[in-house]
Amino acid sequence: MHPQGQLALADAGRGTGPRERAASARLPGPGTPLDEVFTACEALGHARPGAAWSDFVSGCHWAAPLPEAEPADDDPRTVPWARPADGGHVLSGEWRLAPAARGARWVALPALVERDRPVFVVRRTQGAEGVDGYRLRELFVPDGLTSSAGGTPLRSADAPYAWAAATGTAFGSARRLLAEGTTTHLAALLERERDAVHGRLRNAPEGGDERLAERVDRAAHVVREVYSACCEEGPDGLPLRPASLVTAGAPLLQFLRFATELLPFPRAGAR
Repeated sequence: MHPQGQLALADAGRGTGPRERAASARLPGPGTPLDEVFTACEALGHARPGAAWSDFVSGCHWAAPLPEAEPADDDPRTVPWARPADGGHVLSGEWRLAPAARGARWVALPALVERDRPVFVVRRTQGAEGVDGYRLRELFVPDGLTSSAGGTPLRSADAPYAWAAATGTAFGSARRLLAEGTTTHLAALLERERDAVHGRLRNAPEGGDERLAERVDRAAHVVREVYSACCEEGPDGLPLRPASLVTAGAPLLQFLRFATELLPFPRAGAR
């Protein structure tokens, strides 16, 4: 595992109130007890719901444990590229898959977006694989399936850390969403699930276990239920919650939907 530490996040401002202090805090690094990771990330998600996903991916390169392909050639005219689209990117290009990647369910594909080179995670079956490479043409990849190679690379053994960080951030964002209105039954549901997740994280063996994965999947379902309800219209025909807050949470929900499949509980000896 990594040495216990903290991952730097962008400064959120110079205020001194509780929200500002949480916003300028740092994401606990791998090696931190999982319940502490959850608590810290919950505060960050509540303080900065609009930046929750960018904070997560700037702090850690969560896709690092996945097989990463390489561009098929170095010709700048044919380098894989992606153009921004509403809620994600449209990805095209050709890559070379390492032998280990050919049997993988998910692959990580670096591509050029203006001057940046984020990593896009796709199901291997979404592309055309031949003897000379792996091709994609105009595939939409949602923001929740993108990662940043600029963050601290995670290892396979860090999967429970990624689950705790993303789940805590999503709960914080959902609580902020509910704070914009009065949906008592949803708040109670979220609080019960939050306590269950936190308790499981606190009592799980070091590094997590398979039962934690099941709890994370359940938590993701509850958070999606909260967001779905908040997208509904009120009696006046207007959304119950600000659309900006609902949209801001989409990448986290997309990631959590597949989190334990993308980053499964590590096998013994995983690094």
